[in-house]
Amino acid sequence: MRTARRWTAAFVLIPALAATAACGGSETKEQDTGKAVYGLPLQEQFNAATEATRGTGTAAFTSTLTYTSRGGKAVERTEGSLDFDKGTARAAVTLKVDRGFDKGGAELVGEPGSTAGRTLTTRGDDVYVRQDSSPWLRYTPEAITRLGVPTRAVSAHTAGDVAPYSGTLADLVPRMIPRTAPEQDEAGGRLYRVTTLPETAAELLPPELQVTQGDEVEVTVRLDPAGRLSEVTADLSPLLVTLSKEDDRAEGITSLEAAYTIGSYGEPVSGHEPDGDVQDAAEVLTPIGDMKRGRCAASDTGLGGFAVVRPVDCAKKHTVRVLGQTEVKETFPMRAEYSDPDVYGQEQCRRIHAEAPDAWVREAAVPGRLKVFGYGTVDQTFGGEVTGTVVSGDYTCFLTTS
Repeated sequence: MRTARRWTAAFVLIPALAATAACGGSETKEQDTGKAVYGLPLQEQFNAATEATRGTGTAAFTSTLTYTSRGGKAVERTEGSLDFDKGTARAAVTLKVDRGFDKGGAELVGEPGSTAGRTLTTRGDDVYVRQDSSPWLRYTPEAITRLGVPTRAVSAHTAGDVAPYSGTLADLVPRMIPRTAPEQDEAGGRLYRVTTLPETAAELLPPELQVTQGDEVEVTVRLDPAGRLSEVTADLSPLLVTLSKEDDRAEGITSLEAAYTIGSYGEPVSGHEPDGDVQDAAEVLTPIGDMKRGRCAASDTGLGGFAVVRPVDCAKKHTVRVLGQTEVKETFPMRAEYSDPDVYGQEQCRRIHAEAPDAWVREAAVPGRLKVFGYGTVDQTFGGEVTGTVVSGDYTCFLTTS
């Protein structure tokens, strides 16, 4: 640059020509990269685009899930950065639920009027999570196996084949095959319109919302001029049709949409290592069903819900007070199509709540609000000498505290 300034008066055109040449070289390089994707047969372009994306080294991304009901929306927004070479990522996740959001749907998504946040970092098969000001929790494959299905809220984001932060629409791209030629924009990018199976798209959702049947899901995939992933959108509403038949709480959710954008390729990223105290989730967390009567816990596990909690001394700050455990087992001598074990579990928990010490009951964040967690089954036998229905389940009765 010093040389350029020294000769400006005599050779005023040289810097401009050099800049023009450099710009042309950049365009040529991008066009060449794009040919490595767009020059392939159509059915190979998504795999090539995935490789072109990973080849950039780093990137920033944003992912959203938007649930809409008649009374409001619930939006889960994730913003983060990726290091493809190191296999690490960092993401900030926020779930905001409007006060008017459907009450039934809220049982599947989140408390109306609430905003919840957590931070995740990933390294290979390990996911580190911090919620609020709690210590980092390290979810290893061993911890995920021991704590079970509830950990899918974090295990879904372990490093995958597409990106070091999984559980987004980007995961679907190499699993789909475009059937029709894409539209080309003015800059040289491409827009593809494809479909995917409902069970594949459902992998992006919490376990309570996943289905394995239904209509195909429409997806749009946009690649930039260099053939790298730029944007993916999907209308997941067809999943709600099947889900509503299986769980009437979903009937109030009218639409479900997902979006993913990625860019800032090659720019420096940071914060992929947990900063501060790190605890092993397998050592400090437990299923709420294993908590004894009167015990207290914190729900700052980063998993959402209360299926897995952190036991704490009741003299310290806590968000859960366990009132007791109850087992349901009801037998009917004939067909009982409408017998719901959850109804019996709730009835028994109400009796436990009525008998709980006043000091425990006064801790409730919402006076009189009792929470019940558990699973039940209905077994029916017909024909032969035995005909009947057995309704069974195990439930935990607890209060959320102020």
